[in-house]
Amino acid sequence: MEKLLALNILKSWNFWEHDIETGIPRRFYSERIAALLNESEISIVIETGIRRAGKSFIARQVAKSLIEKGFPKNRILIINLEDERLIDRSYASLLKMYDVYKENFNPDKSSIVIVDEAQEVDGWERFVRGLSEKGEAKFIVTGSSSKLLDSEYSTLLSGRQVVVYVHTLNLLEYQKFAGADGNAGRFIAEGGFPAIALSASKEDIASNYFNTIILKDVIQRFRIQKQDELIRLAKFYITSVGSRITFNSVSKFLKLSVKTAYNFSHYLGKSYLIFFVDRFSFSIKAQDNSPKKVYSTDNAFPSMLGVNPIEIRGRLLENAIASMLYMISRHEKDFHFYYWYENNKEVDFVMKDKRKYEIVQVAYSVEDEKTRSREVSALLDCANRLNLGEAEIVTMGYSGEELINGIRVSYKKASDWIEEKLDHYGFR
Repeated sequence: MEKLLALNILKSWNFWEHDIETGIPRRFYSERIAALLNESEISIVIETGIRRAGKSFIARQVAKSLIEKGFPKNRILIINLEDERLIDRSYASLLKMYDVYKENFNPDKSSIVIVDEAQEVDGWERFVRGLSEKGEAKFIVTGSSSKLLDSEYSTLLSGRQVVVYVHTLNLLEYQKFAGADGNAGRFIAEGGFPAIALSASKEDIASNYFNTIILKDVIQRFRIQKQDELIRLAKFYITSVGSRITFNSVSKFLKLSVKTAYNFSHYLGKSYLIFFVDRFSFSIKAQDNSPKKVYSTDNAFPSMLGVNPIEIRGRLLENAIASMLYMISRHEKDFHFYYWYENNKEVDFVMKDKRKYEIVQVAYSVEDEKTRSREVSALLDCANRLNLGEAEIVTMGYSGEELINGIRVSYKKASDWIEEKLDHYGFR
């Protein structure tokens, strides 16, 4: 890469001579990352999460907040490895851009370097490790798949890195992005990708995201040959959110080998497109041998695949709550969640925070007496099993409370329940 071309490209990415777009602030992430960079023993913050969740904007928000607090612009370097002008994406080109930056803007001071979409370059980890070990720079590294977390990278980075998982918008963030249209019902129907919240062409964006994730984060990364089978499996999972599955049952239904079903499921999880929830059991062996429930990381995908949101609105509500709990679990090491299933009765979520348990059932509506009776019956059995005196049912529109056999059952509106949990764990 020629020096002049590198210099011009670098100028377009950075704050040195002009402002750059940083989007709507997502302070939970930006403030957390800025605080981590301020710790002496941490030199690398890795942002990971599903593609297009907003990692790049968050990294720029960190840079902007540092500049506003007096940190010199010339000591922040942003390298955007998805820029189409970068014909050569290599370790050598990274070094060349860094050398051009040092020569022209910051010859003798340490830097904060943002490497955006690092997985686009083989050797990014050597670049990051080399400069961080010399004390020349601290890094924010963003990436759209869990490839950045692979064990070989963790070893190469010498243990001085911290991972921040970036989720799509939660309900409170969605309300800021969508404005007057940002109600819980729309959030549950269309999901929380930032661009979707801000756009009118929601299904087109979701379809594009799905195809890009499948291609770049699964097919290309894992060198998939049976691409049609992979896509069928991905669509099956996304249209089956909240369902209990085993890899044996999936292989029979889709006519795949069990090994293929297992491997492809693992790869889809690595891309953050889907995730699985274990059945609750005090026995680890029983837990491992039980069916898992599958969920989509974001509600944009089930609607995008042609599923009528009205027909599956109960499962979409359940998926939105599962997705939020998944987000919390990625940030709170003592927080875990499961589903409960015994004697043909199911409770959607058992939450464990340290030694405290909470149980919650999700039902779009409890107006039908059979539905209410079924949901309450399972909750009572689970509460007795866990020796709990209270349980919750999350609905779209009903709130109230009743005492049944000594157990307090609370009905809460989804928007209130979600906001309560987000507030409790600091996701404002």
